[in-house]
Amino acid sequence: MYHKESFAAIDDAALRHLGATLPVVRYLVIGANDGLFGDPLIAHTGGANWRGTLFEPVPDSFARLQANYAGRAGARLRRQAVVADAPGGVRTFHSVPTAPVLASFRRDTIESHRKFAGLEDIAAQIVPIEVPCVAVAELVAEADFEPPDVLLTDTEGYDYDLFAAWWPLGWRPAYARIEIAHVGAARRDAIEAELAAADYALFRYDTDVCGLRRDAFPVEDMRVWTLLRDATNVGLNLMAKLAPPPGGKR
Repeated sequence: MYHKESFAAIDDAALRHLGATLPVVRYLVIGANDGLFGDPLIAHTGGANWRGTLFEPVPDSFARLQANYAGRAGARLRRQAVVADAPGGVRTFHSVPTAPVLASFRRDTIESHRKFAGLEDIAAQIVPIEVPCVAVAELVAEADFEPPDVLLTDTEGYDYDLFAAWWPLGWRPAYARIEIAHVGAARRDAIEAELAAADYALFRYDTDVCGLRRDAFPVEDMRVWTLLRDATNVGLNLMAKLAPPPGGKR
């Protein structure tokens, strides 16, 4: 894991580079929530050359997304969930009105948050809703679809399913950020192995992995970002070793 500040700095620098060098930056966000919480794109998508689509199926979150993205001509907002298998149709989604970031097709993933203070009774707070969906294959078939340069998925446990749908299609975004917190170690490792084999540099935070395709960024920038990543990791490991054990003396 890396400090949030280091991860955010690398994110920002990589996205600024794409915005400054690509004539059009095409982005795709699956599980956009309100467009602000944990989303590194909000500082960039106001740029004149940024064009993209943000998917968010929960009505209240979608309304906040609309407010936060108001006036961004390059943004297309869709109140839908993206699913791995076709046809999309209408499916049952699980949300927690008091915790808008907790929404997923995976009820078990939502319930796993019971370990956090204030969410002990989360199972009773889950509200099932029916949401419109579009499958990855259906999205690709749309007349105006183009593979993204920037791709984010944040779907509380459904991210591997989506990765397994879009990766074989040959999408190789310059920047890919995938939530891995709820996909399980084997699936997380599979995602990272595929990215690494395709010559992505990996930057893992506690909940997400960010893959930067090496040929999309200057060599010197990549060197600086990986040094920052590695130095932060060394620092965290050292702090962990120096910290006294919980409830006792070293």
